[in-house]
This record gives sequence, structure tokens and C-alpha cells, in this order.
Amino acid sequence: MALLTKFVAMIVGKEQSMSTSTHLKISKLTPGYWRATLSNPPAHILSDSNDLSAALRCLFLLITSRMNATRRAATLCRWLSVASLLVPLTCGSKTALAVFAEPAVFASEQGVLDILMIAKPKPIPSISFTPPDGGGAVNPIGWVYEICRRPASGDDCPPGAGTEADYGGVRLALQQGDTLKIRLINRLPRIDPAKLRYVTNPGGDNLHLNPTNLHTHGLLVPARAPTPTDPSLGDYIFVSVFNSANGIPAPQTHEHGSIVMDAVDYRIEIPKNHPSGLYWFHPHVHGLSLNQVASGLAGIITIGSVGHYARGDAVHAPIPEAQVRHLILKDIQVLAAGTIRFHRGSAPVANGEVLNQQDSDFCAQFPADASEVRQGSCPGTAHGDDNYTGGRWYFTVNGEPYPAIRMTNPDGEVWRLTNASGNVSYDLHLVNDADRTPMIMQLLAVDGVSVHLPGNTPTGTMVELTRARFKVVECPPAPSVDLRSLPVCVTELVMMPSARAELWVTYRTPEGRVAPPPTGATASFKMVGLTTGTTGNKWPAVDLAKVEFAQAGSQNLVSSALDIQGDALAVIQPTGTFSAPVPGASPAPLSAGCKPLASGHRRRIFFGFEDVAVNGTQALGYEEVDEHGAVDPGTQRPLTRFDPSQTVICLPLGPGQTPVHETWELVQLSTENHNFHIHQTRFQIVGPSGRPPAGGIFQDNIPMGVAVPSIPEVMEKQNGVCTVDQWRNGQCSSRPIVIDIPFSQLGEFVYHCHILQHEDAGMMAKIRVVPSPN
Repeated sequence: MALLTKFVAMIVGKEQSMSTSTHLKISKLTPGYWRATLSNPPAHILSDSNDLSAALRCLFLLITSRMNATRRAATLCRWLSVASLLVPLTCGSKTALAVFAEPAVFASEQGVLDILMIAKPKPIPSISFTPPDGGGAVNPIGWVYEICRRPASGDDCPPGAGTEADYGGVRLALQQGDTLKIRLINRLPRIDPAKLRYVTNPGGDNLHLNPTNLHTHGLLVPARAPTPTDPSLGDYIFVSVFNSANGIPAPQTHEHGSIVMDAVDYRIEIPKNHPSGLYWFHPHVHGLSLNQVASGLAGIITIGSVGHYARGDAVHAPIPEAQVRHLILKDIQVLAAGTIRFHRGSAPVANGEVLNQQDSDFCAQFPADASEVRQGSCPGTAHGDDNYTGGRWYFTVNGEPYPAIRMTNPDGEVWRLTNASGNVSYDLHLVNDADRTPMIMQLLAVDGVSVHLPGNTPTGTMVELTRARFKVVECPPAPSVDLRSLPVCVTELVMMPSARAELWVTYRTPEGRVAPPPTGATASFKMVGLTTGTTGNKWPAVDLAKVEFAQAGSQNLVSSALDIQGDALAVIQPTGTFSAPVPGASPAPLSAGCKPLASGHRRRIFFGFEDVAVNGTQALGYEEVDEHGAVDPGTQRPLTRFDPSQTVICLPLGPGQTPVHETWELVQLSTENHNFHIHQTRFQIVGPSGRPPAGGIFQDNIPMGVAVPSIPEVMEKQNGVCTVDQWRNGQCSSRPIVIDIPFSQLGEFVYHCHILQHEDAGMMAKIRVVPSPN
């Protein structure tokens, strides 16, 4: 005990002068790790179980409870280096997994959340990259949002508690009727123009200065532009915020929005009838969206709570927030020193440098052999002229590569998943480690809107409504009570960039029945590898997290399924956001070219190339068709890359300023999958069987599938992309996806492919919604 007393005294006395460089190898060992170890130590995390070890851990918590993560990590490594004989736990041990931790939360108070958000570079302590040249471990520099409640003065967040700057992202927790205020500051660094892809595109002259902005993805709010009397913005993307330290932007044509220096203010009013659900925020500067999201600039937003729509089937009570996890999926490519071929030529890179102009061929799709273990990352490889050997591609959950998720509640948990990657599509499975089979999960919500399906909905209709985003299976056993919505069970999720899904997860037998887990039951949450077409990407297979089922005791709220009162039904009720008159809209004359879509007509959007002979010229085309499927003369626009000065679609609200529904056809011309997304609204798939059932499933992004050409020219001379004429004459098979879109929000916004490389290349177009004249 005397030895222990001297040791603690040494730690307390030396902590202030410790070097933070020692934290590199133990960055995964957060306070959550130690608290979980002390309260309920799982065998795969604990290195030992003797009383002295537990006492030291407890003392560590007491001593470091007020330190930030970097100082805490340095303290721990110092502690362990001195007391290695007492605590046989090694910094950087491969057997010690970081325990899953929830994102930091900023919640509204008295109806307002007012924050300062600073986009800036910062090392990622949870990723320790070891270069192949024998150099020391490196924490790659990501780009993060430093967030705090807005101070009384100044544009800096105070150090210490109350300020968060996590690469994994934070959660902004709002309620219906709240006001979200954000002051966005740009302190991002300049980018080497040689390492950017789109600087030579129209409007790309200033991209190397790294302007930014903000999009609150999925929120059903107006795209409000600034005015002389109110310079704040709503969810409006046509603005570029430059960091004056990087230089003054040069005048150019084809500007992607108004130019603002250093800071801009957003004010977003959340409607009182807004669905409870999961949303997110990220930059949306055309030409740089991928670079900024790939470097880490993203976080999540929640409106309301899961308990608003999910209750137990055994006890009709809301699911507590304590049983809800938020999982933010991100990826980041880290390079070894050398020379890399970029789009405009080769350039040198340093150890630990982040490749934010991402390459989907960074690592092989599958492990080379059984010895290659992919837990949270995969090794860089050589591919054609690109050589990423020595680098590493990390896939993180809330910023941690391969954390441990320990489930203890016998009623299971709700997992809220966000694909916050810029390009990556995840084919997700929860695989039982005992029998290597995918486990069944209940699908609760899609893209921020909880589902509602009548009890007689066939499984085939469920598949049709989700466009193969999920592998839908029967839910065993049949619920013992009447539920408000038919449960939807899945064993696989294909989440393209921007997708969100909310799931009920619990232990199940191989037959899919909910049951207490056997001792030591575990599962692997993994992406199994996904190919997105003949000319598409080959996304790698990587294990994302280890799940330990440590549930004990009897179930309380849930017997076999959650009871969902879906907002998919609520939004179409008379008081719902897709039916009620639009707040703030008043009659106004229509401008030239702005008119309602004629009765029975549809809008048709083509996804392809501006020039099929030139690779990477992603673009959108447009036309209208009448009730007989004939093209409406004068409405055709060829496939054209994004031009912010051109409004492709302008439409008014319905009579009495009510939301207006339109039918669109989405036509895929590429042999590579695209991901359609539209701002400020949702849509429903209209299948061959007609309109979806009452409620159904609303989405804000959807996989397009791929075109199937029947002539060799498409693959040999056209980069795998058909022309519109080839589609019309049957040389390219691609059945249109028909969707119903309700427009309920005013303003200028966009629709685009949410694979951000495609969006940055030009696969985006502007749309405008205006008040009705009557």
C-alpha cells in the first residue's frame, strides 16, 4: 500500500508537466473504457482482474476526471510506463478495444440551440498510423467542427468543458418548434491545387482556398436565402464562406454562391409538425463537398426522440433514451510518404497525410488471405498507376476504428445509423460469431421518418418500397398483440452516402427468435464488400465493431417487436407537414418559366455523362412527359453539368399555399450506381402495383441501380455510359424509378447524386419552389 501511495503522489505531482506525445499509442483508451471496465468488465477487454489493478483504474478516473482527452491519454501512458509491474496492460494492445461512446450532445434549452461552430484542422487521437518506413506513429490531421454554446462575445470557443471538437462528430438534439442558430467560422487550411480534382472546372478557380458552408441534411425546413434586413441563412447552400487567412478569392464567372469572408450565421426554425428522427449536417460547397466530408466535417441532428414513435409490445411505454445508440459511420484514407498520382499529375505526400480526394481503389476489396485481419481498417495497395502501399483506410464508428459495443439491457437497443462518408456505400450485416449467419433486426425508420405499414402489407411490397436498400425477411414469431404498424425485419442494409436507418437490435436465436443470449455471445458488425456496377466501385469488406450480448434478466417492455406509430402516416394527415398549408407562404405572381406541372404529366431526370467520350463528366438531363408517356416538346434539356445560374425546375405550391405532389421518373444511363437525393423534402417509390400504402416508407436518397447496354460501344467507347437516344431505342435497358414527391418548403435548393465525387463533378441541378399565386 505504501508503494501505491508513492505512485499516486508521483502521478499527481508530475501530471502537469507531461508531454502529450505519449498519448499516440493509447488514444483508444477513453474514460468510457475505464468506466465500463470497472462497472462490468468483459473478458476481451480486461487485461487482468486483480484488486490492485482495479484500484489503480479507479484512481486514474479520479485524478483525470477533469482533463481533456489528450491530457488524460498522456497521463495514462505515463502511469502505465511507470507502473508496468503493477498493471500488466500495454499501451496500444491489440486485444484492448475502445468501448463504444455516444457522440457529445448539444441540446436545445427553452426552445433554442445557439452554437458557435468552427471548421478547423485537428489531429485524430483515435487513429494512430504507423508508417512503413519505421517512423513514429502519427495521428492524421482531420478537419473537425469545434462546437460550443455561443459565447457572449468573440468567435472562439473557450477551452475545457463545454467545447467539443471530435472527428467522430457531435449530436445536435432538438425538439419540434425549436430554433437552431449556428455561427459558422471557416478556419480550414488552404489545399495544394495539384491535389484537387475540380479546380479547372467552371467555378473552380478558388477551391484551393477551401471555402465551406453548411447543409442540414434531411430537415424539412425552408431553403431561406439572406436578405438586406435579415442576413442570416436557412438551410441554403448557395453561399461560400472563405477563410481570409488563406487569401482573397479571385473574381470568376460561374460562381457557386455569394461570397462571405470568415463567418456566416444560420437560423433554422424547426416546424412544430416536423417528424421525430435522425438527420445530419455537412458542408455543401460544389467541387469540395467530398474533400471536406472525407476529412471529417459531419455531425448528426435529432428531432424529438425515439420514444415519440417507438413503444414496447409487451408494455406500451416509450423506449427510453438510455436504450438508444447513435452510430456515425465515417472513413478516412491515410497515406504513407511517397509520390501519389493525382488527377492533374503526381505530387509528393507525407506520412500520415489524409487523401481527401478519395480513391475507391485505395485497398483491395477483400483480404488477401486469412492472415489479413480487417478490424476497422484495410491496408493500402497498388492499383494501376496508383500506389497506396503502406497507407491505411480507416472506417470508424463515432470516430473509433473497431470499438466494442456491449449490450446489457434485456429489451435490446435502438441503433440509429448515419452514413456520413463522402463516397462509400456500406453493405452492412450483424453477423453472429457462433454460426456466422446474419442476425435479424427490426427496421424502425428510414432517412429520419419512422415507417408505417398496414398489417396486410406483403413482403414483396416492403421490398418494392425500399428499392433493395434492405434485405427484408419475415419477422419471427408473429407479434402476439396488435401493433400499429407491421414490423419490418431485415438482415442486410445497403447504405449509400447520406443514408440513415434506425433499427431495433437484440440477441436472437439462429431461427430469428428473441431470446436471452448464451454466455459469451458476440457478433460482428461489418461491411461485407459491395460492387456498384460494371464500371462502379468495389467497396472493401471491413469489420466495423464487435458486439457483446451481455443481456441478463427478463424482458420488460419488448416481447418480439417494437410497436411503431410511424411519422410516415402522420406527415400525410391534414395537419402533417406534407398536407397542411405552408407556414409563411402568401400569394405572389409567378415569374417567367415558373408554372405547375400539368395534370397527368411527369418530370423525367436522366443520370449520365455530359460527354460519354470523356470520363468523369457526370451530369443530369431533364424532360417532361405527358399522361401517355410522350415527351412534352420544348421541355428537353441535354445532360449538363451543374450550373448554379440555371434553375432547371421552378414550381409553385398548390392552391391555398398547400404542399404540391409531383411524379418524377429517374432514369439511370450509367453502368455505375448513383444515389439520387433531393433537399427539403422526401419521396415515396411508386411501384408497378401503384401508389404505396397509406403511410409507407419515405426516403430522401435512393440507389439507382445500373443500366444494361446491349451494344459494345457503350463499354468500349463511352466509358460505360449510355446516351438518351440509346435508352429510347432499346439499346440500353434501364427501367425508370417512379417516385412521388411532396413539395412543402419554399426556396432554392438542389437535387443530385449523393456520391459526393459525382456531385462535385457536376451531377446536380437547381430547383425552386415559390408561393402559389392563389
